Amino acid sequence: MKQDGEKLLDRMREAISADDAPTLQAELSAAHAADIADMFEELSDDERSQVLFALPPHTAAEVVVMLDEAVRGEVVDELDRQALTEIVSELAPDDAADVLGELPDEESDEILEKMPDEQSDQIEELLKYDEETAGGIMTPDVVAIPESATVGDSVEEIRDATPDEDLHEIYIVDTDYRPVGTVPLRRLVTNPPSTKLAAICERDPVTVFAGDDQETVVQIIRKYDVISAAVVDEHERLIGRITHDDLLDVADEEAEEDLFRAAGTDPSELDTHSVFRAGWIRLTWLLPCMLGMMVTATVLALSKREFDVALFAALSLFVPMIGAMGGNSGIQISTVIVRGFATGEYASTRLWRAVRREGRIALLLAPVCGLAAWGLVSLGLPLFQRFDVESLGLTNPSRLALAVGFAMTSAILSAGFLGIALPFTFRRLGVDPAIASGPLVTTLNDVVSVAIYMTIAMAIAQ
Repeated sequence: MKQDGEKLLDRMREAISADDAPTLQAELSAAHAADIADMFEELSDDERSQVLFALPPHTAAEVVVMLDEAVRGEVVDELDRQALTEIVSELAPDDAADVLGELPDEESDEILEKMPDEQSDQIEELLKYDEETAGGIMTPDVVAIPESATVGDSVEEIRDATPDEDLHEIYIVDTDYRPVGTVPLRRLVTNPPSTKLAAICERDPVTVFAGDDQETVVQIIRKYDVISAAVVDEHERLIGRITHDDLLDVADEEAEEDLFRAAGTDPSELDTHSVFRAGWIRLTWLLPCMLGMMVTATVLALSKREFDVALFAALSLFVPMIGAMGGNSGIQISTVIVRGFATGEYASTRLWRAVRREGRIALLLAPVCGLAAWGLVSLGLPLFQRFDVESLGLTNPSRLALAVGFAMTSAILSAGFLGIALPFTFRRLGVDPAIASGPLVTTLNDVVSVAIYMTIAMAIAQ
C-alpha cells in the first residue's frame, strides 16, 4: 500500500531514535519498497544501515535496485561484504550484475565466490557485456523448448524454471538452440496438453544481438510493437531476453542522457552528490564555449578596421540578434534530428531524408527572418539615431538594414546546414549526437553568423 513519504520518514526516524527495532520493522513491512527507496536520500549513513538491517533480504534487495545511482553507490560502499552478498543473492541476475558492475573487480569477485555456482556463473556472463548493450541489460532467465514438445511438456518446464523476471511467453528453439518462434502463455492455458508447440507458435520472433546498443534495442522493440525480445549471440543462439521493465529503464536513461547533453552537461553528474564534481563536469562544457565566444570577438576585432567608427558601432548593435537567431534555428533542427535518432526515424544512412525535410524548412524560414530583420532595423535605426545622433551618425542607414537582412537570411541557412550536418557527423564518429543540440551548435553558429554578417556588411553597408 502506498504511503505518505514524509509521514513514513518521520515514523521511521522516531523508531530509529528510540532504538525501537520492532516498531521499525513493522513500519517497513507495511511500506512498499519504492517508498522506502525514495526516502534513502534523506537518511544518514547510520539510518540507512539500520533500515537495511531491519528489512528482509529480498525487500532490501528490491530497495537497493530502486535507488538512484549516486545514492546506491553510497549505500553499497557502507555495507559489509556479508550483507552485500546476501542482498545480491536475492536479486535477479541482470540486477545483480548492475550492482556488482559498480564495485571494484576485487570486491565483486569476492562476492561472486560466496554465491552458488549457477547463480554466479549467470552474473559473470552478464558482466562480460558492456552495460549499455543488449547483453548488459538482458536477463538470462529464459524458457526455451524444442518444437517437438507439447503444451504439457512446456507447463512442466515452466514450473521447474521459476524465472525471476515476469514471464509472458516461451521460446521455441531448433536443434542449434536458435529461436524460431514464441508461444504466449495464454495459448498454453487454452490448448490441450497434447498439442504440439509447432502448431501454436508464432514464427520469426524479434531478436537482437548481445552486442547491439541499448538504444537500438528500444527502437527495434518499438518498431515491432512487442513486449520483449530474444537476445542471441554471434551464432544466433538464444542466450537471454529483454523484458518490458528493462525497456522502460533504457528509454528513461537514453532520454535523460539526451536531455543532459543538450543542456551542455553530462548525465554522469547524477552519479555523485559532490557539488565540486558536478561543477567540474559542467565547466568542461562551459569553458570550450567561452573559447568559442572569444573566436567571435576576434572576428569582430579583425572586422573593425574595415569600417568607420559610427558604422561599426551601428553594426555591433545587431550582432546579438543575428547570433541568437542562428543559434536558436540550429538547435531547433538538431533537436528534431536527435529525436529522430532516438525513435529510429532517422538512421545514419538517411541523411538525405533529413536534408529534404529540414533543408526545406530552413529555406522557408531564412527569407522570412531576413525580411523581418530588415524591417525591424529599418524602423529601429531612426529611433536609435534620434536618441544619440552623434555616435550613430549614419549616412545611409538603409544599406545597414539591408546588410542585416541578408546576414540574417544567410545565418539561418548556415545554421540549418550545421544543425543537419553535426548530428549525423557525430553519429558516424560514434559520438552521442545529442551534443550537437546543445551549447556546441549555439557557439559554432555564433562564430559563423557573425563572420557572415561582417562579410556582407563590408559589401553592402559601406
